[in-house]
Amino acid sequence: MNVFFNVTSPLDQFEIRNLLSLDAPILGNMAISLTNIGLYLTIAGYLVLMLNLMATNNNRIISNN
Repeated sequence: MNVFFNVTSPLDQFEIRNLLSLDAPILGNMAISLTNIGLYLTIAGYLVLMLNLMATNNNRIISNN
């Protein structure tokens, strides 16, 4: 049984896919789209921001005796 019948090229895994698109003809034919790369960067940025906020001590340093 061949499991890889859909793979035509090894580079297909790096294809940039359009996940969400918005065409706005009112704003001068502007097209805004969210691709898989943009989604990954948004998730990574959110995770870095949350880890930074959780690791910040907000100047509540307890001194040693």
